[in-house]
Amino acid sequence: MSEEWSVAAVVRRLLSPEGLADPYAIYREIRAASDAGRATGRFLFRYADVREALYDRELSSDRVAAILRPLPGPARARADLLEKTMRDIVVFKDQPDHRRLRRLLGQAFTPRTVESAKPAIAEMTDRLLDSLPADDVVDLHRGLTYPLPAIVVAALLGIPEADRDAFQSWALDLVLVVGSGTLTPELAERATRSAAEMRELVARLVAERTGKPGSDLLSAMIAATDDGARISAGELYANALFLMTAGHETATNMLSNGILALLRHPEQLDLLSKDLSLLGSATEEMLRYEGPVQIAARIADRDRELRGLELRAGQAVILMLGAANRDPEVFPDPDRFDITRSPNPHVAFSHGMHFCLGAALARAEMEIVLPRLFDRFPKLRLAEEHIEWQPTLDFRGPNRLLVRR
Repeated sequence: MSEEWSVAAVVRRLLSPEGLADPYAIYREIRAASDAGRATGRFLFRYADVREALYDRELSSDRVAAILRPLPGPARARADLLEKTMRDIVVFKDQPDHRRLRRLLGQAFTPRTVESAKPAIAEMTDRLLDSLPADDVVDLHRGLTYPLPAIVVAALLGIPEADRDAFQSWALDLVLVVGSGTLTPELAERATRSAAEMRELVARLVAERTGKPGSDLLSAMIAATDDGARISAGELYANALFLMTAGHETATNMLSNGILALLRHPEQLDLLSKDLSLLGSATEEMLRYEGPVQIAARIADRDRELRGLELRAGQAVILMLGAANRDPEVFPDPDRFDITRSPNPHVAFSHGMHFCLGAALARAEMEIVLPRLFDRFPKLRLAEEHIEWQPTLDFRGPNRLLVRR
């Protein structure tokens, strides 16, 4: 195989300034190379291949060891608590533990939970919009799309307001560990400290809620049972942090990316503004066109063939969700942003047993925020064309979003 398409080479390209600005150009190159009969590493990028892999129960989601592998021996030993925390997170679990934990978390994260959160999301959105600086140019990322999901998830979990900034910071450290591409000892040490601080806070909250449960998600997680089984203390700590990580980072990127796509396609924004019945299909197209999560990974549990790839036990296969969402065999004219696109079977929230637990909440946030934002600022437009994207592989979103009102 050409070095050009080795995992390391593709990771370097995706994390380069050019790759962060437009990963889709790299995805198209991989497809063209594959169509020309050249080997393209351990990547799955066609929609059918990615979807099949997401449903493949023989592929392992336990990629904690692979994430921590870049650490030298002493740094790995010091990251023991970080590793323990990550191994308790539902997305890194295989069967039967995944099924058990997913069922338990599902008892807490119900449709009723999402529905009951909608008035608060609307109120928080209005409050943040009211608090935007009076300047002509404002950063919507800093003022709206970054704080809102954190406030929503922290409120759902019952995290005290005084602790929410710290919890958000701990969650960001986990994002950087998972999406950095090459984990450094410094980042691992910081994330390990964050894991320790997080566990102290959640242990205190669990003790309080065990004696006096509330209507929050953490109380529901404590009370959840499945054939007598409960969520362990370690799983409570880890998945409270995970819900903050996934619920915040995914929703922040989804909101920022969606607003950016609309502002870069004013004819589509005008169409949506004139017909809010398109809000549902617009949300799905924003998720497809500029997904908040671009990559998923699975581990081969044995030597095997998968969609033309020869995998050895322990090797990772990279599922390129962003590339699958622009597969021309499924999405006609895939690089066109079209809020009326139908059908739109994107994989932005994954598929199968690891389908995003918070997808309904994320969609609710999008469908509440967008009308309020554009109703408040009908002349909103980008203040800069160059977008600085966060330097991670898994998550995709801008570091800032400057707009002119």
